[in-house]
Amino acid sequence: MLFGNLELIMNRELSMERPEIFLVRHGETTWNRIGRHQGQTESVLTLNGMHQAQGVGRRLAREIDDWGSVKIFCSPMYRCRQTAAVICDEIAVDTETITYDDRLKERSFGSWEGMTDEEIAARFPADWAARESDKWNYVIAGGGENYPALEARMGDWLDDQSLNTRIVLVTHGQAGRALRRRYLEISPEDALVLPEPQTAAFRLANGASQTLEGDF
Repeated sequence: MLFGNLELIMNRELSMERPEIFLVRHGETTWNRIGRHQGQTESVLTLNGMHQAQGVGRRLAREIDDWGSVKIFCSPMYRCRQTAAVICDEIAVDTETITYDDRLKERSFGSWEGMTDEEIAARFPADWAARESDKWNYVIAGGGENYPALEARMGDWLDDQSLNTRIVLVTHGQAGRALRRRYLEISPEDALVLPEPQTAAFRLANGASQTLEGDF
């Protein structure tokens, strides 16, 4: 449910407390620009992606007063490292405080990595049709993951975090979507339509997700 820039996805029956998380997707990359699935393949930020990270960093600087109490986590993929480094510049925090965790990597796209949707549909029409019929559960061939597998490792990371802490998390589009489903306890159908902006952060707290547009 969307109300302006406030994405309120409430569940009043959350069974457990969660840390407060400021969830950030990495900025635009060279492959994002041309629509290629990156998965766990490396790519770099464009100049626009650097600008997006700066804007999100400025917004986080406004939202958080005491950075000494904030933990910063990041996917080890280079595009996330770049984004986190830019944000740290904006908030005047040393990048040595960042914790990298392999569980925060993007969903593996297996044999489809480096391809566009059009290329996948043309080369693997039956597989693409199967994926379209069940986007949440479809397992991509060649070592790829489905959303339940992605959510399991994102959830494993989440369960390791202390309650009543504040976290800035820099990760990926689909990884962030899986985390929000676990955090907010929403259905797969609702999770699949969650936006994945590169110009905003999501504040996850008290069973809700609030969109924080970057300062540009």
